Amino acid sequence: MPEVSDEGLKEVKIERARRQGGFFGSETAIHAVLLIFGAIAIALIFRKLQYATQSVCCGDYDGYYHIKWSRLLWEGMREGHFPPRFNWLPLTTLNPNNYVDHHLFFHFLQIPFTWFSDLRAGAKVASLLYASLAVFSCYLLIVRYRIRHTLIWLLALLACSAPFLYRLNMAKAPPVAIIFTVLGIYLLFEKRYLLLLPLAFLFVWTYSLFVILFGMAVIWTCVIGWSERRFEWRPLAWTTLGTLAGLVINPYFPKNISLFIEHFLIKVTFSSFTTDVGMEWYPYDNTWYLLGSCAIAFTAMVVGYTAYDSSDRKRAARPLFFLIFSTILMIA
Repeated sequence: MPEVSDEGLKEVKIERARRQGGFFGSETAIHAVLLIFGAIAIALIFRKLQYATQSVCCGDYDGYYHIKWSRLLWEGMREGHFPPRFNWLPLTTLNPNNYVDHHLFFHFLQIPFTWFSDLRAGAKVASLLYASLAVFSCYLLIVRYRIRHTLIWLLALLACSAPFLYRLNMAKAPPVAIIFTVLGIYLLFEKRYLLLLPLAFLFVWTYSLFVILFGMAVIWTCVIGWSERRFEWRPLAWTTLGTLAGLVINPYFPKNISLFIEHFLIKVTFSSFTTDVGMEWYPYDNTWYLLGSCAIAFTAMVVGYTAYDSSDRKRAARPLFFLIFSTILMIA
């Protein structure tokens, strides 16, 4: 009679326990419960924050612009005018001849919320939905890849940074950008590289930080080169093609490229502004405020650096990706 190892017996016992427990004792059921609980907790937090004020959160006017322009975009499409003409700031760089909607796909996503009788109410519901989905997508990665202490990580996500929650509630495009970023990470990890092409295309139409997806492809290519000792060209190829397609197959081409270059140069050269712009364009003045308001996020970074183990290259590929990616985001 063949001998059975202790490890084999352990696996048999685990499998038997799963069968006896039925669906409700299975790993799938546990994941479902964790996801449902997480979705409810996240939605309740963002509902509390968004409806703490009657206005579109949080003291920012951009949310009003986005929902109104989404309505005008919908009306223009119904009348056969796409894209509609932007006539409201003729003495600025947003004059009718130079205007570029670099959040076009985000405005498409907001169109159903313009059907509310009160645009403000529609903007608040849209903000609640997309902010919740942004954090939930991060939590979904944790559950999908079986990260231990799931609920502790959920708590960390919801408490990691006050400015993070503040920004997500502003009825703007960053939550959708986070969703696309998480989806890109998933496609890289699962090696479903072809789908990076349409994702990159839509990212270009959604937010100026579409370069994040290309950066992730570069990092993943380097990580694969280190862990598997081969050159994986597909992430770079499909992401590049999707990005170029999004820039060229665009109703605002070639003005959209000029706007992107302008934004890029301002960020890289730290040029001063002739007028006040959004707070996201400025660095934090107080380092201690940044550390205090993002203490949990910084603590998680330190723990990650300390716990990283590169002894098994294949197992270390995903942690190494996150280590490099999060470090670059923190510095940038």
